[in-house]
Amino acid sequence: MADLKIKRLNMENPFVIASSPATQGVAAVVKSAKALPGAVVMRNFGHGAGGGSYVYPSLQDMLEGKTVLQSHAEGTQTKDDFDSLESYCEGLHQARNQMPDSVRLWASIGHFLDTEAGGLDWEREWRRQAQEMERAGADAVELHFNTPGIAAVRNRVYDFYRMIYNTTRDIKSAVKIPVMVKLPVEACDPLRAMEAAVLGGADSIGPTARWRGFVFDLDWKRTLPRPGSGYGTSGALPVICFTVAEARKNGIKTPMYAGGGIYSWEAAAKMIMAGSEMVQLGSVACCAGPKAVQDIIHGLDAWMNQKEYADIASLQGCALKLFDMPKETAVKRTKALGKAYMLEKPDKEKCNGCGKCAEACWYEGIEVKEGIAAKTKKCIGCGYCFSACPTGALSLDAGQIIGDATEI
Repeated sequence: MADLKIKRLNMENPFVIASSPATQGVAAVVKSAKALPGAVVMRNFGHGAGGGSYVYPSLQDMLEGKTVLQSHAEGTQTKDDFDSLESYCEGLHQARNQMPDSVRLWASIGHFLDTEAGGLDWEREWRRQAQEMERAGADAVELHFNTPGIAAVRNRVYDFYRMIYNTTRDIKSAVKIPVMVKLPVEACDPLRAMEAAVLGGADSIGPTARWRGFVFDLDWKRTLPRPGSGYGTSGALPVICFTVAEARKNGIKTPMYAGGGIYSWEAAAKMIMAGSEMVQLGSVACCAGPKAVQDIIHGLDAWMNQKEYADIASLQGCALKLFDMPKETAVKRTKALGKAYMLEKPDKEKCNGCGKCAEACWYEGIEVKEGIAAKTKKCIGCGYCFSACPTGALSLDAGQIIGDATEI
């Protein structure tokens, strides 16, 4: 059996249910913990209303790993369960006592927009919160700098990276439990943000995709959902994988719990292979509940056993050899695919003479004669005609060709 433990952080598996409506209040935390993830992050008090969800086009598409958008902006917004730090810490203590011992309980500190509130000594307040959360039984605290990203900030004059460094260092000196730092990838340099947290002493960093956006139908009266709200999307996965891989390539060794677009065990595996030890589950946990989280955990476990990965350490970072591919290998792949595109001729039985291949060709490398497409001597092997062909008359296994040419 594959060992899913994250030993450096005393976690049974790499899954973290992120600070979100799925972790707002004692009941939600305890319910989420039933999925037996590695950790649950109890949502910070003072965050204001939460909950309400809009998944477009459907939850089924999300669970199948298809392209979706999700926001917590629509639907009734649930009120903050706690009106003070004292009541929050009491709830934290209750949740810890009701959860399985195997599930770590992290507590989210403050709210990024605290840093803009006039008259609030947020540094001192965050330090107090961290200390009280530790006393209440939190296994770790999380500095939540992504709500839904620093693009929401009105005044961007201050040095955001220095603030990350100073705050991380300050909280790290205030508590004995691990300090996790959840970071944005929007309106900042993600690598600099991660480096600042690492220099401040973060025990783990969590680059996370949660973007603002303006998504609407051609019927301008409808938006999906409220303009400017934070969006989760399946399209975030390659962006966050790149962010993680870039950090590893630049020498960041601190454990990561990256998040964004992880709606299936396959997506979770890719995030780990890109270099993140752990993965955050936000939208899928909120929209589909503990059973969906459990399915992702079990799916990754089953796949790792099938592929004979002994543990998370043996899977983590596997794809970095592709990210930092030798130039000669990249050239070999390009030439192999180009040659295949050039040599592969249209299948006369499947060709219907529609001419879309010739329309997409910029080099006069293909033409339609007497209702049948045919290559010309000008074909350079770019592959545009293969993409345009609707009948499969121009078809080859590009992935297989690239894979056969990949020796790393």
